[in-house]
Amino acid sequence: MATANGIPGGITNVPGAPNNVEIEHLARFAVHDYNHKNNAALVFVTVISAKTQVVSGVLYYITLMVKNGETKIVYETKVWVREWLKSKEVLEFKVVDDSIGEGIDGGVNDVPADTPHIQNLGRFAVDQYNKDENANLEFVRVIHAQEQIVEGFLYYLTLEAKDGESKNVYEAKVWERSWINSTLLVEFKLKLVNDAL
Repeated sequence: MATANGIPGGITNVPGAPNNVEIEHLARFAVHDYNHKNNAALVFVTVISAKTQVVSGVLYYITLMVKNGETKIVYETKVWVREWLKSKEVLEFKVVDDSIGEGIDGGVNDVPADTPHIQNLGRFAVDQYNKDENANLEFVRVIHAQEQIVEGFLYYLTLEAKDGESKNVYEAKVWERSWINSTLLVEFKLKLVNDAL
């Protein structure tokens, strides 16, 4: 295992990693390997980013999201691929953070909720929730917003959405990394039900 570590070779970003079939295949392999070795039941969700390093073969550094029950968790894995040996080996598979935003350095600060950017993030959160849960919520507005500097920005949004005729208040966490054009809905949950808002 140590063979792949410490070998010279630059680490380069893989552009478009979330949509790269080969990277997704390796990420799924890493999750499967972890489940097998740890008698776990993680479910692959998506690739967030990936880097490669040319070693004796290629060492892939992949950041990915999985679900454990209903909890989404971000992991980092290193997969060592040596095509000529038809060999794939998971060198490392570790939690980056078990609930993005909790326990990461960087204070949580209030930000104005009425800016177009924050309102767009709220709209994105509702749209993504509708897609993921086959729901039909209609975005109304963001009521309160906070941000936390992580790798990018983690936004904590309190927003209103209509479900049929009733307005409900939801809490959402949206992780935005503009330099890789990535916006992920990390959490979306009902805060309270109140038709009078």
